[in-house]
Amino acid sequence: MTNNIKNVKIELIEKKFNTGSLIAGILLIAISCLLFIYSGNFESNMASSALVFVGVVAVAFALFLLFAKMNKEVYSKTNSPIIKRQLYYDTNDFYNIKNALENDDLKSIEKIKRVDEGNVQLYVLHSKDKKFAALQLLKYEPFDFIPQTEIKTVEF
Repeated sequence: MTNNIKNVKIELIEKKFNTGSLIAGILLIAISCLLFIYSGNFESNMASSALVFVGVVAVAFALFLLFAKMNKEVYSKTNSPIIKRQLYYDTNDFYNIKNALENDDLKSIEKIKRVDEGNVQLYVLHSKDKKFAALQLLKYEPFDFIPQTEIKTVEF
């Protein structure tokens, strides 16, 4: 029917290189190297093992920062980070949500009761400063959530 919000590029959202993640990752790797070097200076096996363990945890976290957090998505007009949310609703509320999206009545969606696991998913991308949102309604059909509406973008 339409593009899935999870796979399509939205013009008002851009990916940026996260220099903070790069710097933190490199610092953690440097600290880990120092921990590995100085762990051999301890006579106690327990202290040496603890330093090696802390070093391994720091390397794992550094790799996470370097690979998973290297790029971030931001709202292009304000450089505010984008937050992704998946809200689930009961099937009975599908048409209420669909009508609210089509009529630009986003306030009425807030009043609809959410559930933990529902067959209707409202996928929301919004800026941290609350000046931009992109929404799409999806419905569960065997094995996946299928888009039921076009991607709705709103600027506040």
